[in-house]
Amino acid sequence: MTDIKILVPHVKEGYEERARFISDMLRREGLQFEFILGGDISDLTPEVLDRYFTGKMKKPAATTSCAMKHLLACEYVLEHSLPGALVMEDDMILYKNFQKVFDECMAEMERDHIDNALINFEDSALRFVPGSQRRKGKHLYRATRDRFTGCYYLSRGAARLIMDYVGKHKCDENADEFHRALISRAALPYYWCHPCIATQGTHNGLFPSSIDEKSAAKQRYRANTWKLKLAYKKLIYLFR
Repeated sequence: MTDIKILVPHVKEGYEERARFISDMLRREGLQFEFILGGDISDLTPEVLDRYFTGKMKKPAATTSCAMKHLLACEYVLEHSLPGALVMEDDMILYKNFQKVFDECMAEMERDHIDNALINFEDSALRFVPGSQRRKGKHLYRATRDRFTGCYYLSRGAARLIMDYVGKHKCDENADEFHRALISRAALPYYWCHPCIATQGTHNGLFPSSIDEKSAAKQRYRANTWKLKLAYKKLIYLFR
């Protein structure tokens, strides 16, 4: 996957620990990446808000900033005429099989002529491909609902669909919910990878959330219960 562009949305100041963590992890994996540093709260001018957002999202807030960084990732893919990019938030933890499964997913896209897709790789939402749908040698499954926005492959076609929608209707949900909405509103081709090969550090207790002001107690709870929830959900989906 050395030829795949990796984009990491990141807040310029105050999250140095995350920057070090993601930088060290990706370098150990031998992967090059680029931070998406625009879209901080201080960058959300009235002109930017008017251009990209509406409703509850049209304000200089952490949730809007997060959504803006994901839109900037879409714009990066389009402006640089990339076939796609791996978008990875700065708290992501990659599993040992990440590169192997990712490469197999890219090969499956080519083999099955999946030219226009957003592929989610993480288990943070505790949503998995049901056991009855899994097929040997197959990683990509068309989904009717989202996972989170921590780790996904964004094809150029999917980036164009998202930005065309924003150009006409604006973004009215946080980043996670916006992807969910686009599956139904704009027929966004959304795929789940099986098995999941990444997880968010804010969900397993490694990092506090950057957008949840009540995160301290929640993070302790998540850290204490995450492994149990993950094992339970995997078992439930296996028998569906």
